[in-house]
Amino acid sequence: MTAPRVIPGYYYDAEKKRHFKIEKHAVPGTAQAKYTRENVGKAQKNATAQLHVKRKREKAEKETIVRPHTRERWGLQMVTLDREIGTRRRSYYVHGVWPDACVSGMSKMRKVRHVVEQPAHGIIRFFDRDPHTKTLYAVHGDNAIRRRRKTPPDGIPLPTADLDVDDNPASLPDGMPFGPSAAETLNEYSFEPWDMLARLTSSISSLIYLPASGALAATTLGSDRPAVVYLSDPDIDGPYVNQQFTPKNCGTIWGAAAPPCAYSPDSIPQSGTESLAVAASSSLRLFNRSPAGDWDSSLALQTETDVLALDWLSPTTVVFGKRNGGIGLYDTRSRGSSHMMTHPFPITKLKRADDPTRLVCAGLQDSLFLYDIRSRNTFSRSEPGHYSDRFFNTQYPGPHNQKKRKTTKNTTAINWSQPILAFPHSNADDMYLDIAVQPELGLVAAAQDINSSVAIKIYNMWTGKLLKEIPRESAVKVHIRCLKFMQNNNGDPELWSTWGGSVVKMSLV
Repeated sequence: MTAPRVIPGYYYDAEKKRHFKIEKHAVPGTAQAKYTRENVGKAQKNATAQLHVKRKREKAEKETIVRPHTRERWGLQMVTLDREIGTRRRSYYVHGVWPDACVSGMSKMRKVRHVVEQPAHGIIRFFDRDPHTKTLYAVHGDNAIRRRRKTPPDGIPLPTADLDVDDNPASLPDGMPFGPSAAETLNEYSFEPWDMLARLTSSISSLIYLPASGALAATTLGSDRPAVVYLSDPDIDGPYVNQQFTPKNCGTIWGAAAPPCAYSPDSIPQSGTESLAVAASSSLRLFNRSPAGDWDSSLALQTETDVLALDWLSPTTVVFGKRNGGIGLYDTRSRGSSHMMTHPFPITKLKRADDPTRLVCAGLQDSLFLYDIRSRNTFSRSEPGHYSDRFFNTQYPGPHNQKKRKTTKNTTAINWSQPILAFPHSNADDMYLDIAVQPELGLVAAAQDINSSVAIKIYNMWTGKLLKEIPRESAVKVHIRCLKFMQNNNGDPELWSTWGGSVVKMSLV
């Protein structure tokens, strides 16, 4: 069927299938009384709105995988979904037993091992490490960036990693200068000094080392001085040589994230430009580096509220979380964005999980969830999800809270997204507690509230089970702002963390 011909000054009525002349004013008693400019304008506006709703619904249906709402069909649906996306479900051993076995080494650990002690000129808030040279970069105090190199192989002999001084004091290597009492604190960073690299104008909010090009990036919160993005090549340029950007109309920069060099053993690292995504007040910004080494800044997205956390799902896709709980995606190729999910509380950290469609989201009010962007369903009575009747009955028990349960349930059904897993977490109102994800081992580590007796919790990423609790030392009352999974010289995984102003490591095996 062809579209009706457009005639200036006439309106086509789809019901009567004919054109009517548009009148300036209604003439009572005539067939054209309703075809005035005002009525025709309202009809055209309603038609445009209905067309917009139809297109939006069709797009959502096309891009959404609808999962069944019954427990009986859940297993069949998972098999169908895995077949559709071309993957296989892993065995119970990989999802259930393997992560628990990976943290078994922590059961034998009597105390954490220090990588570097607390420096005399301030506590360490953030750190990162060059995976090739093992050089350690750290934020001392509020705004100082320092570097500590690794002890050369021909330097002072160090104890081996598996040395137990209490059981065998005589096993210390010849030439150990401080005796058995200090052997457990000596490592490859013990005898090198801290080199000053830069001192910024306000408190630092993030520190990232980019191993692909050897660049070091830092962001500041801003105060009486504007927030800045610090970029340098510390091995080439040396101390106090850097490039700083001061974004316009940007009061605060909350953090930054860089894409990993490779997402799989078969992937090819990007060779054209290197990117850095920055979470700022009411905006998402991108910094691109050309092969010549110059950095370029651009405003990627303007938002209605602060972007508090972000991460890279792929080399071209950024996921970001906002203060109002919104989770969105940004594509660097098309420069398009979309709202994907809604977290019930302000988001503090976002991390990519084991797949580009899954992410770990940490927020206030003790919320730590695993989301799948393909499944955005909200509350359903028959669905075995997090937001169920049991959840609301637990939150608001008793018959006198029936109205509050109903109101919250309606809000959830409209706004909140259903998580795949909910981890037991403790963080009421701290915006800076960090989380870390190890997708190969299926582990999630999360720093806990400073008033909690537990400092760090480690979970199974695939089942949500709590695997290990690392107790907090009574004298340590410093926020854990940095958690990272690292590899030692043998390739074994370790968990590194800020700890009372110092940096410690915990072996997983």
